[in-house]
Amino acid sequence: MRPHYAPFPPSVFEAARLAREAATPFSTLREQMKLFEDSPVRQLIEQAKRDESMRQALFPQSELLDRFRAVSDIVQAQVEQDRRWRAMFSPSVLEQAQMAAKLAQTFALPTVMETFRTPVDPFADKLLRLQSFDLLRQPAYMEAFARASAVSDVLAESVRVGRELREATQAFALGSIPAFDTLAGYRNFLDAAGLRLPRWPRLRLLSAAEKRRRFKARLQEKTEPAHVKRAKTLVHRYELTLREILDAVMADAYGEDWAEARLPLCDCKDLLGKWRKRGGDVLDHADYAHYARIMSHPEHFEAVFEAGFDDPAALAALLNDAGRLRAASHHHRAFTPEDLRDLRVTWRTIEAGLLAFTGDYELESWA
Repeated sequence: MRPHYAPFPPSVFEAARLAREAATPFSTLREQMKLFEDSPVRQLIEQAKRDESMRQALFPQSELLDRFRAVSDIVQAQVEQDRRWRAMFSPSVLEQAQMAAKLAQTFALPTVMETFRTPVDPFADKLLRLQSFDLLRQPAYMEAFARASAVSDVLAESVRVGRELREATQAFALGSIPAFDTLAGYRNFLDAAGLRLPRWPRLRLLSAAEKRRRFKARLQEKTEPAHVKRAKTLVHRYELTLREILDAVMADAYGEDWAEARLPLCDCKDLLGKWRKRGGDVLDHADYAHYARIMSHPEHFEAVFEAGFDDPAALAALLNDAGRLRAASHHHRAFTPEDLRDLRVTWRTIEAGLLAFTGDYELESWA
């Protein structure tokens, strides 16, 4: 069975073998031509003219040669560019860089990086990219430059993250880089070694006017979405209505001073303390946890709120959901259009229960 990765069928190799035999010198040209006519090579050639895929299988070298020519052109262009770049330096500078590159070969590298040590000529080219040759006189800088150059070669020659690459980068990270006076010094050191970044961070002083423009832009980005505005309006109306009904039905059941008598019983002493300290209406200081405790308290639910709701736990859960969604919309947390949908459904459900506390009849006055 032919393996799945075989690029050509067996018949192609058989035809090639017969073609080689046909090309072998014979005693006479007639015998050579007779063998060629009798072989399937001629039929295969005729078929290849009609079959483009067979032609590509028999003669793939044309595309490969085109690729080699393209790569060769790129290499030649790079060689010419490097030649022109070296011509910018004086012979003494080139000689100094060459001597420093030979000296750098004596510096020890971590074992995992030794096989990737940069050769003398490429290392000299990297040294020429340094802004100052004063670093070449300091062994610590030269040793660090050799390590950086080696790890850049590892990265350049790697086509996947393997064990050698990981060990080389780890060994480089464990080493130290000598201090530079400025960030630009670090940049030139690493760039020259081959560890270039697409963009290097730069520091720029911002004027007061630019700070104000940026702050204004940030304010404009924080404009409330339409669904958040709708949520706030919805909560405002429903919560005020809930407070109004809650205060009225509790007063009907327990008297006007219901807050003094009933809040301590449903674990709302903190609400009572806020009301006594700040004044106003007691429910102005309540949150959704207070609403849930008051309405789902067993005595309050049985005496008052069972008229509109059948389960105190379900009522408390509805109020807690309303409070959670209210906190998200009013306190600048994540609030999506789906949250607005849930908020609408929650309040409409609460509304269905609160309808029980609206009178069935209304006394109309005579005109």
